[in-house]
Amino acid sequence: LRSRVAPLANELMEALKKTGHVQQITVAGSFRRGRDTVGDLDLLAVSDHPSAVMQALVDRSEVAQVLLRGETKTSVRLTMGLQVDLRLVPPESFGAALQYFTGSQAHNIATRRRAQLAGLKQNEYGIFRAEEQIAGATEDEVYQALQLPWIPPELREDRGELALAEQGRLPNLISPADIRGDLHNHSTWSDGAATLSEMACAARKRGWEYLAITDHSKRLTVANGLDEHRLRLQLEQMEEVREGLKGFSLLSGSEVDILEDGSLDLPDSILRELDVVILSVHSKFNLSREKQTTRILRALDNPYSRILGHPTGRLLLTRDPYEVDMERVLEGIRARGCFVECNLNPHRLDLDDRYLARAKALGVPVVLNCDGHSVTDFQHHDDGILQARRAGLEAGDVVNTATITELRNRLRATKR
Repeated sequence: LRSRVAPLANELMEALKKTGHVQQITVAGSFRRGRDTVGDLDLLAVSDHPSAVMQALVDRSEVAQVLLRGETKTSVRLTMGLQVDLRLVPPESFGAALQYFTGSQAHNIATRRRAQLAGLKQNEYGIFRAEEQIAGATEDEVYQALQLPWIPPELREDRGELALAEQGRLPNLISPADIRGDLHNHSTWSDGAATLSEMACAARKRGWEYLAITDHSKRLTVANGLDEHRLRLQLEQMEEVREGLKGFSLLSGSEVDILEDGSLDLPDSILRELDVVILSVHSKFNLSREKQTTRILRALDNPYSRILGHPTGRLLLTRDPYEVDMERVLEGIRARGCFVECNLNPHRLDLDDRYLARAKALGVPVVLNCDGHSVTDFQHHDDGILQARRAGLEAGDVVNTATITELRNRLRATKR
């Protein structure tokens, strides 16, 4: 998982910097492109003392095996099984190497083809006209030599980004600073680790304007789901908590189980009182594609439905998505005026980037939610937002970039 590799990457880079012989260092590869899972870790550096830097890597306690050691490249396998490749390049080629080793391979093939059409040669050392290097020190230089603006790494998958760049139509990708709140969170009322007050205060401290508490519904007994009576008690407590939250909005909600027949786990009589109703599949993952699709669409027919949560049910590296016609589901969400969630829990990242891009193309509003079960889970936005960036999402594509006034209007508009 990317989330497991991220702190390790930072730790390794800091350790190599401490040698005093590293002038530049960064991560390349699929990690830099924001992929949800990482096969290996590519580090790229400029050094005035290669042997000292390579020695610092192989001496790390996490290294289980040295696969290759040289003056320009060293590869090691860590005890956790991850391969780390460290490449040293001259400063005049750092940008070219970074562009090359960031990939993707398909993107690089497309840029090399573009270079050839312009009478240039592109490789990891730079861009050349005949034998003269005309670019290479920075990525900006490389793309400028190709008559293109710099392309964000998350978009480099050869999915039309070169054409967009050439036309001056690259998206202004969303960033964590655009997020004003989160609409999917749990408290100690169900399976969360923090109280309503603790969650709200931590969200306000983060700089957010609002937070929705959407504890599980009654069917999910393993998560201490709430029945109608307990949910009403929670709403009463929420009113008390709000009194101490000046300038911050604590929204009521529920993550309601979608039952096998598409009905919901809570009655309309309580759902109509909530600000946010998330519909989620937590059971019967093995239904046929047609039955699962029909089940979800029927649930979305409920007039109080707002958001479809973690829409494919996947758990990265442990559980495949259930069979569902996501095209029909996305069209159904649009037709009903609802929103689709990108769940930023690092084990989910659901929807994936391709379906998120499809949602954008269809005009389906996306909600970026951390599925917070503790105050530290708000950090899922910092890394998880890369999933949205890979899909080309901009702030305007995402519901929870809205102010609280705008958000309340949008939530009311989804009531049918």
